[in-house]
Amino acid sequence: MNSNSITISIASATDVEAILALFVDTINTVCAKDYTPEQRAVWTAGAQNTKRWLKKLEQHYFMVARLEETLVGFASLENNYIDFLFVHKDFQDRGIAKLLFETLREKAAENNIETLASDVSLTARPFFEKMGFVVIRKQDNPTRGVNLTNFRMEKRLKK
Repeated sequence: MNSNSITISIASATDVEAILALFVDTINTVCAKDYTPEQRAVWTAGAQNTKRWLKKLEQHYFMVARLEETLVGFASLENNYIDFLFVHKDFQDRGIAKLLFETLREKAAENNIETLASDVSLTARPFFEKMGFVVIRKQDNPTRGVNLTNFRMEKRLKK
């Protein structure tokens, strides 16, 4: 697969079912090495609120990546904050995350954003570091009595 076969487009409400399935499946497979079943259950519970996701699709710069008709990734930018950047478990390490990130970075540059920020999982931290992000702080996020560790990371776009 080359990156030319991947198409990036604005997400629409018709994508929400595939986005939610990818979100849950990626957390339960790719993130399994870093998070316990209990942590993953709490994290994926967010997929049950479809209205919240539809609102994010409307309000964020929300992109999807496709290989032919298959949704293989998604990412979103809200002002200077990368809220989501997920790639399908079967399409890891093929440049899709980088392609999605570059699309968000270009949008941020168009909007004269100086610094990008994100709350990044243990699993995603190495990718974000490769993209030039630095850890600002480790964060413990107690959710329904379960702690979900992540990292606030930032990347300067302008000097």
